[in-house]
Amino acid sequence: MMDSFKSRFAMHIKDFIRYKESLGYCQSSYFKFLIHFDQFCLSTFPEETSLTKELLMRWACLRPNEKENGLKRRMVALREFGKYLNTIGIEAYVIPSEMIGTFKPFFPYLFTDEELAAFFAAADNMPPHKLSPYRHLIVPVIFRLLYCCGLRPGEVRLIRCEDINLATGTIYIRDTKVHKERTVVMAPDMLSLCKKYDAKMSTVQKNRDYFFPHPDGTTYYATWVQKQFWKCWKNAGIHFRGTTAPRVYDFRHNYATRILMKWVEEGRDLYTWLPYLSAYMGHSDFSSTAYYIHLLPERLVKASTIDWHRFSDLIPGVRS
Repeated sequence: MMDSFKSRFAMHIKDFIRYKESLGYCQSSYFKFLIHFDQFCLSTFPEETSLTKELLMRWACLRPNEKENGLKRRMVALREFGKYLNTIGIEAYVIPSEMIGTFKPFFPYLFTDEELAAFFAAADNMPPHKLSPYRHLIVPVIFRLLYCCGLRPGEVRLIRCEDINLATGTIYIRDTKVHKERTVVMAPDMLSLCKKYDAKMSTVQKNRDYFFPHPDGTTYYATWVQKQFWKCWKNAGIHFRGTTAPRVYDFRHNYATRILMKWVEEGRDLYTWLPYLSAYMGHSDFSSTAYYIHLLPERLVKASTIDWHRFSDLIPGVRS
């Protein structure tokens, strides 16, 4: 993947990514923004060797159909790259933090029971495709695994056969967003589905490395998973509510919210139980998990005994 960089900045970009990885950052945190920046430089500033203000201001223009938060993430990546160049003695323009500003809060799409039933019915009827002959086997399982275990889409795609133990019902997650390896446990019905899938897949693609393999033996790209998600959504005839369109990642958000709702209904102390959910989901800090309390139904929160003052340090904006 590092060979994808071709601009005059290629060597420094690759060194920057390695530097960030050495600090514990996942490569994917910056890679997609930097590969696009590299391509932008090739086409727009092919001879430029300095990270100038002019270059970055051209890069920092809002693109058609791009959300404001998407632009800010691109700017953050290049701000960090500029800071890195200055650190190693190369003069570079650093995008001011004031120009980036704060990110707008994101509210995930929470599925209704009816939407989920229709979606998974469509997934179960997904036909094979000439470029993806085992799609009909993969799609019903991969999306249920996302929903039932709260995994990140990238984690599911990269599960190796050696990482999933069909005897114990556990999955070892090694390629994570924040480099926090962990083990998740599947519910009995999810385990049963994975066993049936594995038996079928083992007959058509022997000695595979990945649990959800591409026909060439590698993994599918994230865009393929998102494309299949939208095919299922369309085939199910679902019209999403509000202005926020659902995404594959929303299965993970729904998992967290569903667990918290269950705990509140059971009268559990969320402050005590939150670390367990945080560890299961592979969050780097508790505040990432506590965020999901925002998404609980208002009637449930008001009727519960949540002590909001105990969460004030984790969720600064939350008060009773």
